[in-house]
Amino acid sequence: MSIRKSILVLSLVFPALSAFALDNTDIVKSTQLKDGSTVYQFKDGKMAMESKFGIAVVMQEGTVMETASGESITMKGNEVARLSGYIYLDNRP
Repeated sequence: MSIRKSILVLSLVFPALSAFALDNTDIVKSTQLKDGSTVYQFKDGKMAMESKFGIAVVMQEGTVMETASGESITMKGNEVARLSGYIYLDNRP
């Protein structure tokens, strides 16, 4: 009886978890910055920054950053949690 309940619970939980699945198709552009970090732009125009160590970091909206090619980019949004999910998915075993 316990096995039947476990199977029933798992069959209800797995489809619910798939609703939280992430993929990086939301990312439309990534730009290397002068300091080695990377800025990602999402389809909705918001941005997130990954440090040179591969960690999503907080960046205040409106901050001007310099790209590796010398251009300037202004931060729009601060999608740290969103980028953290993508980084986790890329680095899991």
